[in-house]
Amino acid sequence: MAESMFMYAVAAGVFVFLVGLLSATRGARGRRGHEAMPETHSGGSGEGKRIKKFKSDGTPVYD
Repeated sequence: MAESMFMYAVAAGVFVFLVGLLSATRGARGRRGHEAMPETHSGGSGEGKRIKKFKSDGTPVYD
């Protein structure tokens, strides 16, 4: 009985830890994403383009 309660407590602890980690990474990603959205770049045709993402070398990829 004690062994099954211990296993339940360990499984619940791991679950709570993973849910906390997931919510923390989603929050950090959301804050970072809102800061980069308003940036625009005028291309050769004069229209503004939003930065969609960045390449591994740091150069922007436009939408």
